[in-house]
Amino acid sequence: MSKEAPQCRRCLKSTIWVSFCVALFLTIFKVMIGFAGGSRAMLGSALYSFTDLLSAILLIIGFKISAWPADKTHPYGYGKIEHVVSLVIGLIITVSTVSLILLSTLTLYRIDAAALPHWIGIWSSLACFFLSVIIYRLVRCAAKQANSPAMHSHASHIHTDLLSNLVVILAILVGEAGFKEADAIIAILEGIEILYECAKMMHKAYSHLMDAAVFDPEIQTIRTLLSQNPAVVAVSDIKGKHVGRGVSLDIELILDGRWTIAECNAAVRELEHSLKRKIAHLHSVFIHYHPAAEI
Repeated sequence: MSKEAPQCRRCLKSTIWVSFCVALFLTIFKVMIGFAGGSRAMLGSALYSFTDLLSAILLIIGFKISAWPADKTHPYGYGKIEHVVSLVIGLIITVSTVSLILLSTLTLYRIDAAALPHWIGIWSSLACFFLSVIIYRLVRCAAKQANSPAMHSHASHIHTDLLSNLVVILAILVGEAGFKEADAIIAILEGIEILYECAKMMHKAYSHLMDAAVFDPEIQTIRTLLSQNPAVVAVSDIKGKHVGRGVSLDIELILDGRWTIAECNAAVRELEHSLKRKIAHLHSVFIHYHPAAEI
């Protein structure tokens, strides 16, 4: 099993907690501004931040579980909990977003006279935008270093939240121009965008839970590394699946029939060590072989 550097684990934990605190602040701040000014677009942006908050909470729980060591009941470890976390986040977001769309649709039939003062909304959204940019870059870096699917999903949510702040500014400016329905319409469009991104995230999480194959470019890289070994006559088959933050490989090789069993076993062990050194985030590798003379 591949190991993470201690500094990477510390960075991952601290990033999650920082993201949680920022999401909590943004959610409360946007809800207050949205209700005070009657802005559906601002409340829609608050929903983005609220989903970031839920995502951070589930990440904290998921990372604690994924860190449990492998045991008799789970010999491959608990890494797939991250895909479960992504799926649960998606379900929660879907329910919340549908509620927002329905509320905004009903609002179109009764446009409130009160409107969010443009200078408050614009400056508030700009402040939230720049704060979201900082957190997004931090979370994206941590997700890339840890190769965490749940963390990548969290980064995608923050990126969507980041863009929602610019959408709120657009809604305010259009509303100031006299198109009062723009606020509710933009909130509906925000909801549709959330549902689209959510569907992609849930499909990816479901695919990984169902042991979807590793992408062909990665398999081809592994095949090339194996073929370079003088003991390997041919690579019969390579299967790969995602296990939490890593990849598990099941490989079948044809080795030189002139080699003894001891030499073949030594070659296989060397291949396993070589793959673990060269392939990032390799969780486990199992190599089965047949001497060429037996084929």
